[in-house]
Amino acid sequence: MKILLVGESSLLHNTLKKGLVELGHQVTLMSDGNDWHNSPRDIDLRRNMERYGRWSGLMVLWKIVCNLHKICGNDIVQVHNYQFVPLMGWWNMLIFWFLKLTNKRIIKGCFADDPHLFRQQAKGIPAYSDTYWNGKLQNIEENKERMAFHFMSQFDKCWHTVSYHSEALIACLYEYYLCYDVPDFHKKLYYIPLPMIIPVVDKKRQKGNGEVIKVLVGLQPKREYLKGALKIAHFVEILAKKYPGKIELKYVEGVAYDEYCQMLDEADVLIDQFYSYTPSMNSLAAMARGTVVIGGGEEEYYKFIGEPKLRPIINVSPEYSESQNVAIIEQAFFAPGHLSFLSRQSIAFVKKYHDYRKVANEYEQLFISLMYCDDT
Repeated sequence: MKILLVGESSLLHNTLKKGLVELGHQVTLMSDGNDWHNSPRDIDLRRNMERYGRWSGLMVLWKIVCNLHKICGNDIVQVHNYQFVPLMGWWNMLIFWFLKLTNKRIIKGCFADDPHLFRQQAKGIPAYSDTYWNGKLQNIEENKERMAFHFMSQFDKCWHTVSYHSEALIACLYEYYLCYDVPDFHKKLYYIPLPMIIPVVDKKRQKGNGEVIKVLVGLQPKREYLKGALKIAHFVEILAKKYPGKIELKYVEGVAYDEYCQMLDEADVLIDQFYSYTPSMNSLAAMARGTVVIGGGEEEYYKFIGEPKLRPIINVSPEYSESQNVAIIEQAFFAPGHLSFLSRQSIAFVKKYHDYRKVANEYEQLFISLMYCDDT
């Protein structure tokens, strides 16, 4: 198949492209590089504000025009979200209709923020998130600007157009699936896990068996308020004071991806997201290396994917008290052999559910089913 992937979210489309190409498909990736990630792409839509200023949006359109031979005539187009090019909402709507008319099938990924997610979160779906927990709205002032952007009339209309007129919706996280599992979308909603390239792990490096537990705190520039890593780090700092010399914390922010992966290799534990039900791409990159994650791993998520045994994530929650979260981490860190056990489970979990080749095959099967379904 000839496939066009548009937009990017934490290397999801890059990793998926690798798997689809290995399956024999012709794949083009068009994106702006996903902000500071600056991820690889075949068609570069990044807005160069320094060079072009207010005209940078026109340059994005020009790049699209120059690549029409790659953008049109595809079997499958998948956009990563309702706003998939770095332009205002009405431009995204127009480009969506152009893509729909000039390609065979178009799919919307549910991979990032959108107005529907915020509306569902305000209803307590899921039970907690970065904007809602303990039965009420939270973090409202911190999220005010972020939410206002998505609720602008043109972006809300754009979300409606893209969501209702795509042939399928793909949720990459259990939380996103919960939010989109409503009557209007149920029949065309699919869950496909995040894809991850699994590195070769040094078997001599037994994580969690050293004198000191090395904990990495990965912070994202300007996004801490919606990730909550520092709140988890606070719990670990409490334990570090209780067990002097036994825990070493390292805080990193905005480093190059290759350098960050090296840090993951060296760490025993990664602190990730406080408000998540499930592992993110950051979590999976750690788990694939046997680095244990403190973050989201709710029991209902394991039930949703049908996993009976593997429980690799140290699950903390904004709905637990500080003392409860500290106790959960303490048990995982200091129960004899438990951290090493979780390390082995982490690798097994990623291989079972997130190997990029397995995930690409799931996408391929969906693409084939959409290609041969009745247009009516």
